[in-house]
Amino acid sequence: MTDNLTIGQIRDEIIKFKNDPEFQQLENFYYSKSFPEILGVSRREVSHSAFLAWLLNSSESHNLGEFPMKKFLDIILKFSNDKSEQTHGDLYNAFATEDYLFERISVKPEYDIKKVGRIDIYAELTLLIAGERKQIILVIENKVKSKENNDQTNNYYNHFRKLETKDDIVIYIYLTSISTLELIELQEPECGCKKFIQINYQSVVDYLIEPALKQNISTRTENILTEYLKSLSQPSIDDEIDGHKKELIMALGTEERKLLSNFWNKNQKLILAALYAISSDPDQEEETRDNIKEALDNLSSGKDRSTFNIKYNGMVFHRDFKKSDIGLQTVRLLHHHGLIDDNTLAYLKEDKTCTFPLLKKSEDFKEYEIKYRKYRTNEQPELVYNGEEYYVARNWGINHIEKFISKFTQRFPGLEYESN
Repeated sequence: MTDNLTIGQIRDEIIKFKNDPEFQQLENFYYSKSFPEILGVSRREVSHSAFLAWLLNSSESHNLGEFPMKKFLDIILKFSNDKSEQTHGDLYNAFATEDYLFERISVKPEYDIKKVGRIDIYAELTLLIAGERKQIILVIENKVKSKENNDQTNNYYNHFRKLETKDDIVIYIYLTSISTLELIELQEPECGCKKFIQINYQSVVDYLIEPALKQNISTRTENILTEYLKSLSQPSIDDEIDGHKKELIMALGTEERKLLSNFWNKNQKLILAALYAISSDPDQEEETRDNIKEALDNLSSGKDRSTFNIKYNGMVFHRDFKKSDIGLQTVRLLHHHGLIDDNTLAYLKEDKTCTFPLLKKSEDFKEYEIKYRKYRTNEQPELVYNGEEYYVARNWGINHIEKFISKFTQRFPGLEYESN
């Protein structure tokens, strides 16, 4: 793990580490506390709800007007599930094109409804869409350091669904601090009521706070947003609360992400050596040693890097391809052997073995699918059928491989996969 670094080499690496300009930038950033940290509220749900309610309210002192709420509606659109898109298709089309006008925005944190519960963030919007007035309620359940309890989301849904009409629409949002990669892998929201749209703090940073910082804002508003962003990116390694381990980092700004990635690339050897020392130090707490050892095992050369062969009726079609290409090689084999017809195409377009469809047209891509390279969008289409162009899902992890192989070998007799 340490490549047998000598004491002299370790000293040299540390000196290089300390003199790295990016290290100095990161040191200034991470070794100075944000204002929420000074107040001890950087992981306090009530404080985050109050801040977001302030930011989303168009009449507040940030002077950003309707901009934050417009960006928040964009986030809802980006992470909405298929069912909600079918239910509110016209409304979501208006969100996408911004073909609406705000007549009223009211946002309240900790909104109490008798015998129902206290909603973390409650918003009432009056929108004018194509000459029609729509009343929109946003019910936002915010979870920073705990899981849902007392069946809150179902209680909210059961209360508000009775109030819904064609022109009175309720949108349910479940806000958590999981990473965006984890979020887009979810097959359903983590809360009890599956009518909620789950979003995360990273999306609030990417699509709301960072765009807001590029607006013509006052120095005071810029400082507030910057301090809040800093509080989200500060690591928290506290004990579990209510049996739920808090996220190490809630969200990262673009600049911090770039700096940290470059920093890792430049200093891998020293960082790994330091982690190895901690994982094997008997004076460290056992839980700390075990957690770091697990991380090192995942990074080590012992990680499973096996490849696959794919066969049909005993004949090898392709050898030694990566796990991430199992979907691509399967589609190529099916196409080569004439096994793709209308029914098979429909199956490939609908099957969500790796939580997103195996085949998709480029015009149907969502922004996060492009950003996280769920489909290889910058190359030629990988399947052309009846004049239609399709791309194949990537990023197949080990957790999906067995399920994928089981489903496809059952559906297509003669199809085989060999692990190398």
